[in-house]
Amino acid sequence: MEYGDTYPYNQQTDHVVTMAVPSENAAQNCTPAVVHVKASVPPTGYAHSLQQPPQSVPPVEGWFARNRAIMPQMTSAGAAMLVLVSGGMNIAWSCGVTGVRSFRLERHIFICWYIAAIIGALVSAFITNRVSKRLIYLFSSFLVLIGGIFFVALAHEYGAIAVGRYLNGFAVGLMFVPMIVLIGEEVISSRRGMAAAILEAGSVTLGIYLQIVFTAAYAHKTTSFDNSFGPTQLHGIVVIVNAVLAFVMSYFLVVESPVQHLMENNELEAINCLRRLQRPFVVTQETYQRLEEHKRYIQANDPNGDKGIPALVKLCLIRGLVALSFSSVITSAVRFATLRYTIKTVTWPSYTIKIDTWPWILFGLFLWLGTYIAAFALDLVGRKIVPLISALLCGILAIAIGAICKDLINNFSQSKVGSVLFMLFVLGLFASFFSSSSSAYLTEAFPLHMKPFYIALSFTVQMFVLLIIGVCKKDQNTFGAYFITFGVFYLVFFIIGFFCLPETKQDSLQEAQRKFRNFLIR
Repeated sequence: MEYGDTYPYNQQTDHVVTMAVPSENAAQNCTPAVVHVKASVPPTGYAHSLQQPPQSVPPVEGWFARNRAIMPQMTSAGAAMLVLVSGGMNIAWSCGVTGVRSFRLERHIFICWYIAAIIGALVSAFITNRVSKRLIYLFSSFLVLIGGIFFVALAHEYGAIAVGRYLNGFAVGLMFVPMIVLIGEEVISSRRGMAAAILEAGSVTLGIYLQIVFTAAYAHKTTSFDNSFGPTQLHGIVVIVNAVLAFVMSYFLVVESPVQHLMENNELEAINCLRRLQRPFVVTQETYQRLEEHKRYIQANDPNGDKGIPALVKLCLIRGLVALSFSSVITSAVRFATLRYTIKTVTWPSYTIKIDTWPWILFGLFLWLGTYIAAFALDLVGRKIVPLISALLCGILAIAIGAICKDLINNFSQSKVGSVLFMLFVLGLFASFFSSSSSAYLTEAFPLHMKPFYIALSFTVQMFVLLIIGVCKKDQNTFGAYFITFGVFYLVFFIIGFFCLPETKQDSLQEAQRKFRNFLIR
């Protein structure tokens, strides 16, 4: 191939270039010798010209500058994070934070979202590596949009709300798997923990917080068919806005995984994706370093998924514990403690009881901020120490809450109930730490070929635990048993985690996966 020739877009990057150089006896006959040089030509997404050598880019200095340089990785993987925000709103709805007064709420409408989310995740496990992830994001955003329209247009219809929640749950489950895959394969190792915590756990807790705020805002207002606008319609409007923004962001910002392109033997497109996932958008030496890292990751993976069983067991356990940290029992306990602790006035003859809503707002705020605090610690302190410390503190707090709630006489003591309420605030904070660390582990623990299936199974376990809790009876008589069980599970995990949880801070996917291959760390 001569230097000026073009080559097909999907051609490999090794090229034989014919060069004319003077021979040893050039002075006698001036005949050039023909030398065939096998050179690695760094290509780009342009198919009509050979790529120039890697460009020299000054090193990025400063925390903000480094995060700005990897912002395309965050926006690509998290383009549909607003779908998860709507999912968090529906999880809070499933846990009783509804504000609905137009119809009788039955058990089915509370658990239907979990059922749909499980179905969506299982479907996604089979299509994540077969369908464009941008297409999955777009379709999920569209389903969320339709579900939001049901909430706004038919807010007083039981069936319409159920359909809207089914659509939202299926959409969240459908996009959860490819989102976790993209975070793991696109975000650099030194920022993977932060990205996972913010994009996954942070989005869900933000949605929970928003739903709490909306419900609290209408706590002392009445809605009827004549005055139809209430928390249900507000929920639908916010979901619609999230869906539209997620659709636009997914269309323009999603970059397909370079690992997927390498598995399809399309190295040119993999390099082009890596170029688009960094700033400035040029091919640099770092681009080729990441390309080689991805190649080693693919070569090190065995198509047999047996080596990922220990990681699957650990992550299923962790995600099951995450489900315990925010469930319908937790919200019932917050509601009960708020009712007992914040009763303001009782007037006669109308007999009006006024209850403050600030405990709800504060609980949701602690839940949300905890994910962001943990997000910045995961890549600095480490993956292991954050969940272990948070599990220890959550276990102690939960057992203390359970011990108070177990004695029903304490329910009539405002000081005892107040202590329970404030411990619930702190419990929400540290539970968010634990949830964030599980998000980071989820992006890096599983072998390549089985990754979508194992992520879907871990998500399914979490939803199944929430579903079981949702169908159980919840009142002050069950709080003690629930919180003591909660605390025991977390303390047991604290002990087991010392021997089973690996430290994967700033590890490549290949290194992290190797550390998860055994039940006990070495």
